[in-house]
Amino acid sequence: MLTQLTIKNIALIDQLTLDLSLGLTILTGETGAGKSIILDALSLVLGRRADSSLIRSGTDKAMVTACFELKKNHPAQAWLNNKDLESGEDILTIRRVIGVTSPSRAYINETAVPLTTLLELGSQLVEIHGQHDQQILMNTKTHMAILDSFANHDELLGKVNEQFENWQRQNIELENLQKLANEAFERRDYLAFQLDELEEASVMPGEMAELENKKARLAHANQLLLASKNSLNLLSGQEPGMDGATNSTNQAASELEGVSDMDATISPIAEALRSLHYELEDIVERIQDYSNSLEINPAQLDSVEERVDLIHRLSRKHNKNADELEQLAQKWRLEMDTIDNADEHITTAKKNIELTLAEYKKVAKKLTASRKKASKLLTKEVEKQLSALHMANTRLTLNLTPREGNPRSGGMEDGQLLVSTNRGESAKPLKQVASGGELSRIMLALKTVMADLITSTTLIFDEVDVGVGGRVAASIGEKLAHVANNRQVLTITHLPQVAAWGSFHLKVEKKSSLEKTQATVFTLSKEERVEELARMLAGNKVTAHARKNAIDLLQSCKK
Repeated sequence: MLTQLTIKNIALIDQLTLDLSLGLTILTGETGAGKSIILDALSLVLGRRADSSLIRSGTDKAMVTACFELKKNHPAQAWLNNKDLESGEDILTIRRVIGVTSPSRAYINETAVPLTTLLELGSQLVEIHGQHDQQILMNTKTHMAILDSFANHDELLGKVNEQFENWQRQNIELENLQKLANEAFERRDYLAFQLDELEEASVMPGEMAELENKKARLAHANQLLLASKNSLNLLSGQEPGMDGATNSTNQAASELEGVSDMDATISPIAEALRSLHYELEDIVERIQDYSNSLEINPAQLDSVEERVDLIHRLSRKHNKNADELEQLAQKWRLEMDTIDNADEHITTAKKNIELTLAEYKKVAKKLTASRKKASKLLTKEVEKQLSALHMANTRLTLNLTPREGNPRSGGMEDGQLLVSTNRGESAKPLKQVASGGELSRIMLALKTVMADLITSTTLIFDEVDVGVGGRVAASIGEKLAHVANNRQVLTITHLPQVAAWGSFHLKVEKKSSLEKTQATVFTLSKEERVEELARMLAGNKVTAHARKNAIDLLQSCKK
């Protein structure tokens, strides 16, 4: 519920604070007094795009602040929690600032938010109905939405749309499979050639590193052999006149071992020297084995270099490193398998589409049955409300026309509301037979019937009584009061028969001076309300008779 609306520097309003309550609040005033300005200001905090022309002349910025009281189960509470915008209380504050040169800014609970976020929240808080609703009502696309909302079969409608989306997705997959099949021969020849080349090369992960090492060993065999021979000579003394390290360590160890019984401290030294001798002998054997494994083999070197060059070429060609070539080959094998089994995949895809289509038709038929049942009940209930609005001869039909062709979102039929406003006339589309006043009453009748389904706790009706008067206006006021039961309704009206039904009455006045023109809003007392209704009944000159009529009108509404 909107509890407070503060407006600063919007059009004719300098500064204004409105305190609002549950029930039906009436807003009246002469034409041009500024009633629409209040709606414009409220629209700003609900997310409507700002127009700098709304800023009061002589000021550089305007601001609107709205406070809402939200019950714990209000849908907006969960939305605020998900967006981390909750205040921790049941009060929600929205502020909108617009400037002549500065960009528009929006705040939810004093947190800056983009306009799209504000618009998303605003749609959950306030529902505004005006003369433009007549155009909405004449748009046949809205008729099915009205019926579905009344029928309250969201789960069934969701299942229909889910199966439609599945069917649509599966058809796209089938098209891709068929496209692949059509291109299969050319693509398969290409893949087969590339795959044959990779499989013939049979490059395995880790092979390139091994080849590079082997290549380096073969390319430097002479240097490696020379280094091995020199180290063996130095260690083992194989050249004439050389006393190798192994012989020297052996002799030295023997010398110390021979005298170790004379001095116990020399024994560990002798043991260490003997251990060094054995390690040198082992190293000599390993060098000898390594030397024996070396060979100078230009033919083998050429073979390794050719293999390395082949792998480098394949890597450059496919933009892969050597270790990724086998993975690429596997990918192509799978793609070729898909091509080779395309017919099987296409057959499976078609069967899946048939199953999904059958499921779609199954749930869509249930939706159709639900719509047919609901349409009869809806039109019957609306006709009852129209009778109370002095359109007793009006008959409504919600015509359901089967759709031809492929499945579509929303079910297997289109809906259109047809109306006959006089006995003996056939039902026709609204735009062909209904006047502006009749459209307003039909819309109000729909809102009355669907009052319990409206989730917004604040509803605004902007001159929905245009084109009617007398008894019809009184009935409209009664219906608005019914819709306002347990919720907040604000109504802008020029008709006293509607205004008399309000629980609260606000009056907009415009005052002019030499310097400026300013709009103000007053909450009317009981006496002031009688005067305002009398003015609306009699015009500028209020008579005693008009006052008596105003009092009678208020008393009849209370009854």
